[in-house]
Parts: sequence; C-alpha cells; structure tokens
Amino acid sequence: MKTRTILYWVVSVLKPFRRNKIPAEKKIRAVELYLKGLSYRQVGRILGISRTTVWDAVKKIAEAVYKPKILAVRKQRHFIAVDETVIKINGKQRYLWAAIDVESREVLAVWITVTRNWWAARDFILVVLKSCENQPTFLVDGGPWYKSAFKSLGLNFVHVTFGPRNTIERWFRTVKERTKRFWNNFRSKDWRRVHRFIFLFAFWYNFVRIHSRFDSPPGNITEWLQEVMDQLS
Repeated sequence: MKTRTILYWVVSVLKPFRRNKIPAEKKIRAVELYLKGLSYRQVGRILGISRTTVWDAVKKIAEAVYKPKILAVRKQRHFIAVDETVIKINGKQRYLWAAIDVESREVLAVWITVTRNWWAARDFILVVLKSCENQPTFLVDGGPWYKSAFKSLGLNFVHVTFGPRNTIERWFRTVKERTKRFWNNFRSKDWRRVHRFIFLFAFWYNFVRIHSRFDSPPGNITEWLQEVMDQLS
C-alpha cells in the first residue's frame, strides 16, 4: 500500500486538518516528505507552501495520532526488547525509552523521562503491557533499574547483550538518523511536543515505512484504525 494512501486513511479517520486554501492532499504529502527526512523549509520549497504550513501539518497529525495513545494493537506477544537512550531537549539530557516486539518488529511504546531509575522503568513497562494480551518475556541490558522494575511487577526478563535485542538498537539508530538533521537536540520548551514527534515517528515506522525484512511495514494499519475507532467512539 502506498505511503500517501495509508496517511490518507489516517487523516480520514482522525480528521486532524481544518478546511482552508491548502488541500489535505498537499498537507499529507508534506508530512510524508518531512518524516522521510527533509526539513520544514525543504518540504515547503518542493510543495510551494510556507515552512510554517508544513510545521503545522506535522504538528496536527502528530497530535491526532497521539490522541488515542495506541502504537500497536493488543495481541499475544512472546519477546519484547526494552532499552533507553540519551536525547537532548533544549540542550538538557533526557532519556528516550522504547519497546519493540522482537518477532513482529513493531514499536509498542515510547516514553521520555528526566531521570533513569527503576520507577521510571516500571511506569514504562506498564505502558508496554497495554499492547499485550499475555505476559511476555522482556529482553534487557544490564541496567540495574530493570531488575527492580520487573521484580516489582512479577514479570519475566532476560539479560541479553546481543542477538534479539539488536532490534531496539537498530530502531534507536533509525530515530537518530532522522533527528541528526537538527543535531539531535530538540528545540522545544515543551517536552510533550517532543514526545508527540517521537510517537509520530514510531507510528511511521510501524505502519508506513517499508521494513526490509518483510518488504512492508511491520504493523497492520487496518487493525490499528479499527482499535483507534473503538477507543475514540
């Protein structure tokens, strides 16, 4: 399925754009080009619109996708890789957490925190479990915060350095390939705006971007839209 078709479906269901002089089709194209790696200014020049219009289109669709707070539908999952990496927001160090289903390659959750401890890990794991019908086994590195977090929740985890856990490392590299265009430093006074961007990027990764292993996106957009409609109805 073409990228713009998927984004058009999302726009049709979530209705993030108001009617004005700029057609929704052009806004969808703007979001597509931006997520592929171009800057607001570059997209504006290609489409003949202002960078502010591009920024607003990305912002609106990010807010719409984030509203139901669903990155992956609830289903049986076996192994989930969890990790965190350092990012910067206005020059200040923050932590980006992510969880990926090792088999399907879907990003199940993303999270941003000021600190990195067992309490933050525990809260994040609870978010991840919303996409699981069962209790999967979690694959983590040697961070001491994980042991306490999983113990408090009574969940199984395995300390893995390489192998299956590489899926999460590759995803972080994909994120940073995109964010290096603004020097991996998010210039925003509101961390929630950064979180919505990361959430939108994870959505793009799950349902729009072609994954080399599957020759298609890892997630099923039809299932996601159905769950979103049930959530918002």
